[in-house]
Amino acid sequence: MNMDQSILKRAALGGPFWCTVLCLHLGVLGCGSVSRPDCTLYVATFATEPPTTVLAAKSTNGWTVHNGQEKILLTQTRAGLYRVPVFNGSWSGSWIEESWEGVWTDSLRANNYHIPVRLDPLTDARPASGPRDTTYWDTSEGLLVLERHQDSAWATISTPTGDYRHLAGTIIDNQLILNTFDGAHLFRFCATLRSDSLVNGGFLSGTHYQTKFDGVKRPVQAHTWESGRQTVVVDELLFLGTNTTGQAEVWNKNRLLSNGKRGLVVDIMGTWCPNCMDESRLMVSLVDSFPDVQFLTLGYERATDSTALTRLSKFKNEMEMTWPVLLGGRASKVAAAQSIPSLDSIHSFPTTVFWPLEGEPVVHKGFNGPATGEGYAQEVSFFRTQLARLSGRSKSR
Repeated sequence: MNMDQSILKRAALGGPFWCTVLCLHLGVLGCGSVSRPDCTLYVATFATEPPTTVLAAKSTNGWTVHNGQEKILLTQTRAGLYRVPVFNGSWSGSWIEESWEGVWTDSLRANNYHIPVRLDPLTDARPASGPRDTTYWDTSEGLLVLERHQDSAWATISTPTGDYRHLAGTIIDNQLILNTFDGAHLFRFCATLRSDSLVNGGFLSGTHYQTKFDGVKRPVQAHTWESGRQTVVVDELLFLGTNTTGQAEVWNKNRLLSNGKRGLVVDIMGTWCPNCMDESRLMVSLVDSFPDVQFLTLGYERATDSTALTRLSKFKNEMEMTWPVLLGGRASKVAAAQSIPSLDSIHSFPTTVFWPLEGEPVVHKGFNGPATGEGYAQEVSFFRTQLARLSGRSKSR
């Protein structure tokens, strides 16, 4: 029996990991004898090799996936079909006695990309609480920030361009396993955990990608969160794109002046990008506080025909974005750089440009999302500072 099968068996028996995670993140104190109508707790097992498992809760509205603190509701649209939010994939399937069997389809990928998924009821969840131990590891994928309580684990991996968002899993017999399903990505990390290193590991992304995963423990258990910066190469405020009705738009200083704006913030992103989703949510939370700043989104999509405009329109509506969302071009860093005169390169999606009518523009690369905790708090502070600078309320730090 491999490790994932062992974990799944323990889950069915009410093993300590699932009890800890469910009670900390679902707020559930117990679930005794399980039956489909009465119990909401399930383990979702995706048919990767090895399997990738996440927690899910069933309600009348659909399935809610739990990645640590993150909750993603897949809303039922018709019998047997549940829509993945933001990224527009789906779970489709049916009940077989007490379990649900179906398929996850990622509509953003070509060739009808799909992976079978089975949801089995969880029994005997028990409450658990206590402090978490946090350690930092330099790994082949980036900086692993790992929290542990008994045999439960929560984590994210930070890179220069963004983070791997919310990961959750187990540490059993020194075997670390971390999983996540964010709607667009299905990730599984595993490794043998030693006192100072991670060895014999692997990183799995769905059924299409796998590579080795290893790392070493940082001698100093700390991390300075910082996103990248770059400079403009052409000192001209000019951004071009196609709006969701198919009309070309130009944003420059004259247009900002005619609209009574004192600065422009441009989010260079893609609707396929979970880090971009996190940044868009932050911008939605800030836009009303800075009415004299023009917000603008430039999307770079996997398709550039009319379907891309439809996709951008749906993304704008679902994220409740009140500013223009334009198609910039295809989902390529090279293509994005070629379409933006002021930048000679794009290092990451998202990239954010803060451009005042008077003064120097600031270009921000990458984004540390909510899973990074302190890193996200610093992003919020940075965005507020830059937006205040654009509105003339404060000087750039």
